[in-house]
Amino acid sequence: MNPIKKNKFDNQYIYFFILSLRWYLIFYMLSYGYSKLTLSQFYVSPENLTKPITETNPFYAAWYVFGSSRFYNISAGLIECIGAILLIFNKTVLLGAFVVFATLLNILIIDISFTTEMLGSALVVRIIGMILSCLTILYYYKAKLLTIWNILIHNTGTKFKYSWYILIALPFIGFLMDFIIGLALFPLKYLINYFLK
Repeated sequence: MNPIKKNKFDNQYIYFFILSLRWYLIFYMLSYGYSKLTLSQFYVSPENLTKPITETNPFYAAWYVFGSSRFYNISAGLIECIGAILLIFNKTVLLGAFVVFATLLNILIIDISFTTEMLGSALVVRIIGMILSCLTILYYYKAKLLTIWNILIHNTGTKFKYSWYILIALPFIGFLMDFIIGLALFPLKYLINYFLK
């Protein structure tokens, strides 16, 4: 077999493997996202809700808290579905991999914290496998990632020169910005409270 054709043949196998990983993630992220959007993922049976909090397993307590927030479910579900949809298209696969990677890290922390005592390590192992799949996809596109990295870190120095006393005052000015931004966004507080009622 011609060496050039052999390399091309190998690359086709690798790319097919990457496509398989993408659809593996797409399937599960759409599944997780759909269950949150339909408010069906975080179910707690009524008998577990009648127990005192000190006698309730952390799994049920966490699932009840997550399930009680419609906003959390819809927001998390949308992010998971958007990440999955971005993975479908070649032009957005990197963005999708980053969105899914960040989402899966959050899910991993939740699962390690609350599900292992009740459900064992099965969910944690699955999420780790999905995270490794994301990292494999990102590694496959490492040349593009390096290009993006170089764009981000070059020419991002201080644009103007300031006196030393201005630089010393910056932490205090930064702290004051919290109050300034808080005052500017004060009307937004009432708007959010109105929609969350």
